[in-house]
Amino acid sequence: MDPERYVADRETLAARLRELRRATGLTGVQAAASTGMSQPKISKLENGRLLPSEHDVEILLDLYRANGQERSALLALAARLHATLESNRTILHRGAARKQAEIGEVEADATVLRYFTPGGISGLLQTAEYMRRVFTLALTGAELARTVAARQQRQQALHAPGKQFTFILTEAALRWRFCPDDVMAAQAAHIASLSTLSNVRIGVIPLTARPGDIPLHGYEIFDERLVTIGLEHATVAVTDPRDIATYLQLFEVMANAAEFGESARARLGTIARDFQP
Repeated sequence: MDPERYVADRETLAARLRELRRATGLTGVQAAASTGMSQPKISKLENGRLLPSEHDVEILLDLYRANGQERSALLALAARLHATLESNRTILHRGAARKQAEIGEVEADATVLRYFTPGGISGLLQTAEYMRRVFTLALTGAELARTVAARQQRQQALHAPGKQFTFILTEAALRWRFCPDDVMAAQAAHIASLSTLSNVRIGVIPLTARPGDIPLHGYEIFDERLVTIGLEHATVAVTDPRDIATYLQLFEVMANAAEFGESARARLGTIARDFQP
């Protein structure tokens, strides 16, 4: 799907959900109470800030008593949006800062969040200088500043009550000299500090580990309902329960190969010192 079609279809889905709710005479608060969703989530689904899952759409269509033809069309549209690669061209076209805000909405809506990054540092763990260098690969000027600020805003989720985070990184990623040595040293120390938060588990797979699988890419798992995969050219959203189960199993394999707690902090400290002159 080309970028313009993706944006148009996403806006169409959001607009029709809003129109159907209004046609029933329900307020956003009433729709939220009837579906078990929050009112802010209903609002975000209707203004396109949060892409609804197929299950979300099905629940709302039941509430709004959508007719058979529209029901089929909107469910197919939701499925197509989730099955489609969102190309990096689309992300840049819509605004990278906006994409960071959308990811933040997904993170805000989840309770158990798992991140596996074999070749880099998870966005929620990045220092400002590290993320600035990441975004400089594609952005400049005001958009660069907005996107860095949006990712920093996402990081506030680490301190939100009721959430549990697990991050698994590889020692190779932590030692990858993507930034100057002083930035890499500060990055390792920052991750060690975050690992002391009560709701954050950070695992490091050492170079000497013998994992039971070969990771082909990184991924993020939100509860047990969504997996996102960042590729060089696009982002993939996975919602099929069978595929999600595969990623949950892979994550467990990687977790079994990782060091956590004091062992992980000791390794992070060693890495930080190795970057120092």
